[in-house]
Amino acid sequence: MKSKSMRFRWISNLKKWVVNNLCCVVRKKNIKRQRSNDLESSVEDKSCEVTACSAIDLSTITSADLPSSRHADLETEMSRLKLDDLNIVTPLGVGGFGRVILVQENCYSNETYALKILNKQHIVAIGEQARVLNERDIMVELRSDFIVRLHKTFKDDEHLYMLMEPCLGGELFTLLSEGKYLSHTAAKFYTACVAEAFSFMHSKGIVHRDLKPENVLLDSKGYAKLIDFGIAKKVIPGNKTQTLCGTPNYVAPEILLRKGHDTSADIWSLGVLVFAMLSGRALFADKQDNDMNTCNNILKGLNGFFFPIEIEDIAEHFIRKLCRKNPVKRLTAQEIPKHGWFNGFQWEDLRSRTMEPPFIPTVESSVDTRNFDCEGFPEEADYPHVDDAISWDPDF
Repeated sequence: MKSKSMRFRWISNLKKWVVNNLCCVVRKKNIKRQRSNDLESSVEDKSCEVTACSAIDLSTITSADLPSSRHADLETEMSRLKLDDLNIVTPLGVGGFGRVILVQENCYSNETYALKILNKQHIVAIGEQARVLNERDIMVELRSDFIVRLHKTFKDDEHLYMLMEPCLGGELFTLLSEGKYLSHTAAKFYTACVAEAFSFMHSKGIVHRDLKPENVLLDSKGYAKLIDFGIAKKVIPGNKTQTLCGTPNYVAPEILLRKGHDTSADIWSLGVLVFAMLSGRALFADKQDNDMNTCNNILKGLNGFFFPIEIEDIAEHFIRKLCRKNPVKRLTAQEIPKHGWFNGFQWEDLRSRTMEPPFIPTVESSVDTRNFDCEGFPEEADYPHVDDAISWDPDF
């Protein structure tokens, strides 16, 4: 047994982590009326008839998708694109490390992008240079239709910039707001999108470590894409990493116990997400929103847990296979398509983006941000000046 001092240190570290990582899942305010109507008609009533289209992707685009001249010049335009070529359209979101705005090219086309802006003095002040560079390096490797794509990076003396593809359909979180839950058909589709993202990431030894509804965005065609690689990490096969990180409701037990974790930690989080989509609530969340109790629930696992009646038996079996306390016994991302819950699911249609999504967000143009709560940003804070704040990012 651990000594009292060891137990005290473990509990103390856990409390600090919980305080510093308060659950980000908050209810959205002022959801657009049009979006609410779309959700009711397409997700709950299952009456939406749509035609699936292929999204523009630099690695898969063909001359059939674009005029030949545009296809030939696309990569050239991206390589010569400068920060000054971008016009600000509107804010999209703000987080602990930076803000994201929608920008539009002002020279070569009407293409829009999501531009993440990071304050270098802030990053240095909190000692997170390695984390930011790691995020950039990981995103450079990730070229999947189910992962938001990093196109290019810029920098100046004060800021770092990450130019990414926009996903204007909004967060998956908004589909689950106000206690709503999805049909098994819809949940299966979004689960498959995330599984495809994980399959690609895990094949490269990259673990995301922060899957939650807010980190899954819908593109304008209705397909889900994984975002936010701020705490992602590359793990050598056969090795594990020890960092205590993640969002309390979704974090795997081995992370809490500091036993070391690998890509299987993402699988646990996916099981929690599937439960949330099918039931409208978090699997291990404490009723009083006490994060310590939530962590205790996670450590107890699903033994003796009774699933709500809206979750079918085969879906319950799937969730239990993802949320096994022993990471070795969980399904892998590559094994997920073989589970019985996906019987009849056309994976190849999903991968080719010819499958009809369960919900098509309303996006009328490349600058339509109705699916985001764009209320502007607070003024950027002043951070203590550090002389070497401009010297740690030579390759950015």
